[in-house]
Amino acid sequence: MASPKKVLLKDIAGAVGVSTALVSFVLNGKGDEFRVGEDTARKIKEAAKKMNYRPNLAAKSLRSGKSKTIGLVVSDISNPFFAQLGRMLEDEAGKRGYTVLFGSSDEDATKMTHVVDSLVYRGVDGLIIVPCENSEEYVASLVENNFPVVLFDRYFPDIKVSYVALNNYEASYVATKYLLDAGYAMPVLVAYEINLIHMKERIRGYKQAMEDAGKKAAANVVFLRRDLPDKATNRLMVKALENGTDAFLFATNMISLSCLYALTETGIALPKKIGMVGFDGSPVFDFCSIPVSYIRQPMDILVQKALEILLDNIDNGNVVQSVLAEGTFVEAPRLAKKQGNMKNAVGDKQ
Repeated sequence: MASPKKVLLKDIAGAVGVSTALVSFVLNGKGDEFRVGEDTARKIKEAAKKMNYRPNLAAKSLRSGKSKTIGLVVSDISNPFFAQLGRMLEDEAGKRGYTVLFGSSDEDATKMTHVVDSLVYRGVDGLIIVPCENSEEYVASLVENNFPVVLFDRYFPDIKVSYVALNNYEASYVATKYLLDAGYAMPVLVAYEINLIHMKERIRGYKQAMEDAGKKAAANVVFLRRDLPDKATNRLMVKALENGTDAFLFATNMISLSCLYALTETGIALPKKIGMVGFDGSPVFDFCSIPVSYIRQPMDILVQKALEILLDNIDNGNVVQSVLAEGTFVEAPRLAKKQGNMKNAVGDKQ
């Protein structure tokens, strides 16, 4: 005789029309703590009883106290930047007796919601999230329910939630000014076509540096879609060069790699004096025929601050803490005329 199908939290969530996280809060006795309405809590409990729900060990751990696990949700764990984040966070959390569970959103809000719900269901004590577009409402719901959350790399200015990020405006400003001071007349910023604060701030820093140099009219941002075919990227780069571009500022490490490959595949002869600056270093830069300078993010500081804030919120309740860390400009050796370092410090933003 076949055993009955195990009822999961998502089954109850679907029956009631709420999130899996909300069901977890109620069934683990934390409905009041996370401000779940009485009517909603009653419906969840009734549905669980009717469906003969039996809690798993993770739920029992959550109900009895801390699970000593935290969740990390990034856009893509295979991205070198986020892989480094995961590695360092795992090490730092381990020193404090915590285990880290990982998940990737693939820059999709629906998948991010599913991954976060799954981690909450498994009883994590808190979450560090690299949010994607269109996830503001879901992040706000976690905050409203007092679930410990720290946003990493990106944040939502209109939501009172803790975050840790690079001072993207200052980093982009310094990188652009470096290119201008080096004698480049038409540096172009290549950015993703996304509506997220880190990208907006990098664009703002670039435009402000161009304006301050009296080159507001020459400011040019080339937007890439994440799903853009390689051939389309190739055409964009060729067109930029044909229009007089003599330097590129790449807004992310993945954009740097994509554009460097594109320039190689086009087979066109690049000008001997062309400037290139990216965000985050890559071993690929060492093999590029043209030196690539870059902004190095203080990952150790970012990870430590994010973990400190999260553990503080787990132990003492949510208190919004926000940190903008300064990066360091790393000049390519063969172009090293002068070293322009940004302060490697952390500044708290109130």
